[in-house]
Order: sequence, then structure tokens, then C-alpha cells
Amino acid sequence: LFAYRDDNDAVVALTKNAFLGRLNEIWAAAGMQRVSGHCFRIGGTTALLHMGVDTEVVKMSGRWKSDAFLRYWR
Repeated sequence: LFAYRDDNDAVVALTKNAFLGRLNEIWAAAGMQRVSGHCFRIGGTTALLHMGVDTEVVKMSGRWKSDAFLRYWR
């Protein structure tokens, strides 16, 4: 779904590690703290709940098996 061109101009699939690695490089250079993929899961859950998306839809979207995701709502 997502790709980028590497230093050799080859099209490469964007992986989670490449995505997070690049973001962390940028944020470290700006003096910001490192983030993990889990931060995006928390942020996505919070954004959906703040938009008023039904909790069952959020639960299915995040592949949550219990209501534990409600603890992430900040």
C-alpha cells in the first residue's frame, strides 16, 4: 500500500520498522522523544473515541478482543 524510493531509486515497500525508524530520526533531531508503534495504536484509539465513533467499531478496528482498549482513552 505504501512505498518509497531508496538511495538506488528502487521502489521499496514501507515497513513498520522503516516508518518508525525515519520518524524517530526526525524527532530525535528536533529534540523530541522516541516513539513506538504502540503510540500510534493509543493515538488512533483516542482519536476515534473523541470523534464519537462507536466503541464496538473502535474495538473491531483495533482488533481488540476485550474492552481493555478503553484504558488507552486519554
